[in-house]
Amino acid sequence: MKLLTLGLNHLTAPVEVRERLAFPEPDQPQALNLLVEEYGLHEAAILSTCNRSELYIAAEEDRGIKQAQQFLVDTRNIDVNKLSHHFYTLKDQHAATHLFRVACGIESLVLGESQILNQVRSALDTAQRNGSTSLLLNELFQRSLKTGKRARSETNIGKGHLSVSTAAVELAGQVFDNLKDCQAALVGAGEMAELTAKYLTDADIASLVIANRTIERANELAQRFTGQAIPLSQLPKNLTHMDIIIASTSSTNFVITSDMVRSAMKLRRGRPMLLIDIAVPRNIDPKIRDLDNVFLFDIDDLKQVVESHKKNREQEIDKVQIIIEDELRGFLSWFNALGTGSLIHDLRKKSDALRGIELERWTSKLNELDPQERDLVEKILRAYANKLLHDPLVQIRKFANEEDGLIRLDTVRKLFDLKDRTSPKDA
Repeated sequence: MKLLTLGLNHLTAPVEVRERLAFPEPDQPQALNLLVEEYGLHEAAILSTCNRSELYIAAEEDRGIKQAQQFLVDTRNIDVNKLSHHFYTLKDQHAATHLFRVACGIESLVLGESQILNQVRSALDTAQRNGSTSLLLNELFQRSLKTGKRARSETNIGKGHLSVSTAAVELAGQVFDNLKDCQAALVGAGEMAELTAKYLTDADIASLVIANRTIERANELAQRFTGQAIPLSQLPKNLTHMDIIIASTSSTNFVITSDMVRSAMKLRRGRPMLLIDIAVPRNIDPKIRDLDNVFLFDIDDLKQVVESHKKNREQEIDKVQIIIEDELRGFLSWFNALGTGSLIHDLRKKSDALRGIELERWTSKLNELDPQERDLVEKILRAYANKLLHDPLVQIRKFANEEDGLIRLDTVRKLFDLKDRTSPKDA
């Protein structure tokens, strides 16, 4: 059984590609069911954020990545070959290392951001509720969460409050000299909107409107941050008064269109409007950039904002890497042990099968022996097989604690022509 990752992120793909591969949380149960039931993967989890879309799977090595790719072709209507340069595929140790780095925030657009930990936890919770994870992925994700927590408690990688939300508010402060004179609207009422509301309030924003499909959630946020809640349907007529609009819904369609903004700008008498889209898929039609006095930024545009904050946090990466390596050793020892047990079982099973074949082949001759003599022949064959396997089995057990143990275990399987049929849930 192999641990595999297929994905893309902000380093390999622009937002217009990432949004095509995004899996909003409501869509994940169906996607996970398909991966396991229709595409034959043993385990599956989906980590989909504004920065990345990644499939974590337990599968047969030869088929796992191809199955995952076919899943994306069928469900996302994409040509994997044309987009192949955006994807990365990782196996075993490299897949685990990657998730540990993700959980620590060192693969994020905003280095060290803490929101990713909740996103990793949410990915695990969703997969567990759906029954698409078992022994391997449960252990991987739990250890990644532990690694991320250690990174933030033992280093300064997450010092301060830098996040996508803070970057958006900082960008607004660069466009408008004084946020105290600005009216802002948040479109969406999720975790990211909540963080943005806090930072806008801390910046003394003049007024805050929260627009959301579920008015109850909007009311809850509005009460906490002394704002006004409105249903999403009322957003168009409220745009006229808004200087800053920050969108972060899970919608797969544009919730703010070019026509909506064009109509609002006619009544703003030349006052500029700033729109910041921190959602993936994007919430705001990119055609809005063509309108006069309208400034639109998406999540990829925030890279310039966060760049100035990276230096202090970059100094902590080496410390984080030490934590990752420490936790990785523990995970790989556990993971290798899974492979060790199944390999030993398969070797003994093949030895017994070969012994049985040979006994069957010589049945006519063995029938000439009395029961005691036949029993002695079988004991000799069994003892010979056990002695022949003794040293290989000792070495196999040692592989569990070696860095390249997985490679060695795989080599043994190939030498003895053993197929990896054992699932982690059966190990």
